[in-house]
Amino acid sequence: MSEHWRLSLSDGLRKITEGGLSASEWTRSLLERIDALEETLLAWAHVDRDGALDSARAIDEQSASGEGSGPLGGAAIGYKDIVDVIGLPREANSPLLKGEIPDSDATVTTRLKNAGAICLGKTVTTQFATSDPSQTRNPWNLKHSPGGSSSGSAAAVAAGMVPAALGSQTGGSTLRPAAFCGVVGLKPSYGRIPRSGLISVSWILDHVGVITRCAEDAARVLTAIAGADGIDAQAPDIAVPDYAEASAPVRPNRACFWKEDLLPHASEEVAGRIEECVASLKAKGVDVEEARLPVDVDEMHAAHRIIMRVESAAYHDKMFLENQDAYASQIRKNISTGLMTPAVHYVNALRFRARFIQRMEDFFQNFDLVILPSHVERPPIAEESTGNALFNEPFTQIGFPAISLPVGRGDENLPIGIQLGGRRFGEAALLSAARWCEAELGWIAEIPEIE
Repeated sequence: MSEHWRLSLSDGLRKITEGGLSASEWTRSLLERIDALEETLLAWAHVDRDGALDSARAIDEQSASGEGSGPLGGAAIGYKDIVDVIGLPREANSPLLKGEIPDSDATVTTRLKNAGAICLGKTVTTQFATSDPSQTRNPWNLKHSPGGSSSGSAAAVAAGMVPAALGSQTGGSTLRPAAFCGVVGLKPSYGRIPRSGLISVSWILDHVGVITRCAEDAARVLTAIAGADGIDAQAPDIAVPDYAEASAPVRPNRACFWKEDLLPHASEEVAGRIEECVASLKAKGVDVEEARLPVDVDEMHAAHRIIMRVESAAYHDKMFLENQDAYASQIRKNISTGLMTPAVHYVNALRFRARFIQRMEDFFQNFDLVILPSHVERPPIAEESTGNALFNEPFTQIGFPAISLPVGRGDENLPIGIQLGGRRFGEAALLSAARWCEAELGWIAEIPEIE
């Protein structure tokens, strides 16, 4: 079996451009990797083997004739199974959607196809992209969770089954799985990527995310899918730069560390590793100042839960009331709570969020970057939980961009991640800082040995 599956998205694209790799060779290698590991990891809801190979052959023919195949031409992508792709099931890990096949593409699907990306298939999500564990396993330790809700996307990228995958995040569903699986997760600004054609959890908190093995890869995918589409009203018409070009590695100047407010909530193992990372940043010349989160942590968490539950209840509404027994236990509790939450609580949560956003706008007048852990503790046992999203809630709630980078592994060989947050629509600067950290501090993804 060839080992082209080991290539990052950017390295694979460079090889194709140089003539040292064909799209078909790369795709076949990835499919062989899936065949070898899928029975163990359970990362895929549907593998589109024939469609992927047909797309790869078409790209190779375009290349041979001198036609351009797009900026992602030949790169395979996994689609979280809440994203519409014509002809493929979109089931969201729910019996209620079993066999549903969309008749149109999501905006992100259309844009990836136009960029020459190959759809490898649909990755496993937790049920309706919420918090009940999925069947997917963590490739670094099969007893443990890969996180959620983008569990299949994170596990597949980490294991070398696909170089990049789409996720989504309403609480911590892109950043935490990326951290748990030892890869890179990018949650852009709210609205930076349109959500048209995706199953929703909360229209005020939902973000499309990207999971890759390096920050440059995330930048390439973001360039292809960002920007207004005229359908998602929350996707502003802001120019999309070439993020890969605009995010050359640059050391951040002034960063803050929310140590006092957040580290007491972290496990000793996670807190210790993050403090080591902060020390490494300082040693490399980054000015890191300890600062306070500008809102109360418990109030932030309460507001986040209220918004998610009420809006999830509004989305599911009639389908839930007619099919409660078909819902998994945690989402059933969340929707039931949302249906019984007084409107005044929801309005107060929205007012809190508005204050939080304004305070963070002011906060970033003084800092380039915020440093915080990507997760509270090590990945839990797979059947028990997808993990605690507390540390992902600040940047999800305010809609500012955040990225998770792998910073090694702890006990039981389980990865640990650090989260960096930036200014709203400041993805280029955030990615620059992340790429500098990869180059200067060695915060890079590795591929696990899976038996």
